[in-house]
Amino acid sequence: MKAAEFTLHRPHRIEEAVDLLAHHGEDAKVLAGGQSLLPIMNMRLAEPAHLIDITGIDALHEVAESPASITYGALTPHMAFEHGLVADAAGGLLRTAAAGIGYPAIRNRGTLGGSVAHADSSAEWPVVLSALGATVHTVSPRGPAVIGVRDLIVGFFTTALAPDEIIVAVEVPRLPAGSRWGFHKTARKPGEFAQSIAVAVHRPDSEQLWLGAAGDTPIRIHPDSDPLEAIGHHGDYTRAIHAVTVRRALEATREAHA
Repeated sequence: MKAAEFTLHRPHRIEEAVDLLAHHGEDAKVLAGGQSLLPIMNMRLAEPAHLIDITGIDALHEVAESPASITYGALTPHMAFEHGLVADAAGGLLRTAAAGIGYPAIRNRGTLGGSVAHADSSAEWPVVLSALGATVHTVSPRGPAVIGVRDLIVGFFTTALAPDEIIVAVEVPRLPAGSRWGFHKTARKPGEFAQSIAVAVHRPDSEQLWLGAAGDTPIRIHPDSDPLEAIGHHGDYTRAIHAVTVRRALEATREAHA
């Protein structure tokens, strides 16, 4: 099956992309890496009349470092994290997560901002960025805005973004000295979507434990609670997979990573 007919726009400035999105409204979709959107369009699950290709906007490829955080342009590809082409604010966690995304072709084309905007609860970035307390920088006709990833993803394939709002960057706080992290993904085979993803982040003054692929959004599990209580109603096999995934992520935090 092929995608329905659409008009392709190739803006070269963020402001131009925002204007196009505002003008065409819900008839338009933003194209970043296309690794999630294009298959959906080919299955006719999405039929935008206008496709706004933002890959030619240089500002969306930029990475800015500060002592407290690193801000990654929305078009930073997964492979840039995997191969260490950009600094890792989380002491190796971003690199580990990126290396497990799909296959090399997907990691070469897929982008950080595109994955967050797609809001697939079984994907790596939503749960990892939630555990790290990352924020998303957006632009709309109303101006720039910042929203936490935890607040951005409100449902399965659903975000709090307005129809005329574009993700321009993702800001990840640096893990302080003495931090540890654990990441574990359970899938039927390498490159497949996760059956379960667990991310544990231990800072000297706080702990975060998050689970992906267990609900419509990433789920926070409080350290003193039973992980199975947070998972909700699933079959015994699925609950067992999540329990093992969480345990292995927690075990991994015993190793010093940052």
